[in-house]
Amino acid sequence: MAGPEAPVEAPQVPAVPAEEIPPERVAYLWGAGATQAEVNNVGAAILNLLMRDRENLGLGIASRILEKLPDKWKSAFTTDKGLDVEKVISLLSGSGLAEHLELADQMRRLYFEDICQKLAQAQVLTNPKLATALLLLHKNDTLRKTEVLTGLLTTNHDGLLQLASQNVFGSVNIGVPFTSTELVPSTNGTVPLLHLHGSFTWTFGLPLKVALLQETSAYSPNTVWIPPTILKESKSYPFNRIVGAAYEILSRHCDVLRVVGSSLTQNDWNVLSLIFNAQRHRESVNEAPFRVELIMSQESGEQIMKECSYIRHLILIGFLTDGDFEGYKTGELTADMRNPLYYWLQQKVRFHQNKGQLGDAPLDPVLAQLVGDAP
Repeated sequence: MAGPEAPVEAPQVPAVPAEEIPPERVAYLWGAGATQAEVNNVGAAILNLLMRDRENLGLGIASRILEKLPDKWKSAFTTDKGLDVEKVISLLSGSGLAEHLELADQMRRLYFEDICQKLAQAQVLTNPKLATALLLLHKNDTLRKTEVLTGLLTTNHDGLLQLASQNVFGSVNIGVPFTSTELVPSTNGTVPLLHLHGSFTWTFGLPLKVALLQETSAYSPNTVWIPPTILKESKSYPFNRIVGAAYEILSRHCDVLRVVGSSLTQNDWNVLSLIFNAQRHRESVNEAPFRVELIMSQESGEQIMKECSYIRHLILIGFLTDGDFEGYKTGELTADMRNPLYYWLQQKVRFHQNKGQLGDAPLDPVLAQLVGDAP
């Protein structure tokens, strides 16, 4: 179905004197690891919002889904490496058998319900502190002379970034028109927030209907999202518009892409393709490919470098220079460093504060608390 034409609003880059170096244009790719960082930051309970089991976090989403399936499927899907939900749902959906299609839908429903329940349990549904801190940092007018935020891309379905945008900017720009009783559609050039796989909070309509995610949010066939699957098709509206806008940001308005908590596995092939093609486009017009900063554990970053060698200018967290990240290279991690997003944000604020790039006014209370300057 074709959708209405509506230009993606681009943030206004601050004017600077010709003799000054223009600000770096920064975009983010926000993955499941970023939501896990929000949960870990609260620290109220040990909860795993990632697909796979983790020794320090317990059972992942895939294992929790498996526990709720009929017994005959539990034995069929159990492996020593754990259940790959996306592969299983893809196989079931492609079989054409009514029983398999019903099971695939049940797994999608369980995935939806599990994330809603766990986010509510972690108490981050109404206060995503790290996402809010990131946007507050980029809202700083003085910092915008050094680097300017041009776009937020996310593969998450939870809608936490929408809430953070509403809280910080007073509006939300999802790249396509929408109506909402809880969020204000952008009319002032708010930074594009592009959900590449849709959101639990979107409902079909022209324009889309958008809400905030709650523990009581119900699974519905009218939800506009691409559920867990291997082939994440983006040919229909609104996904074609959203992916096109993401490509435009990366190919024309990005010097640095910061990948936060996204593992970039083969199940993320559409995202890998987006990054690869945007970098090659820049080369084709004689521009340098944007560099890709991996805001995640050193081990996760090394895995991406090993499996995604076709992505140019990958930089591990231990080699970043806008803060003290040496411990990631040596393996000498402090407690804070075990939450890479939290630690990176903390270091980032301190770095720019020490260089006088956040202005003379007191830090916003959220940022002050992050760096320990809160009264």
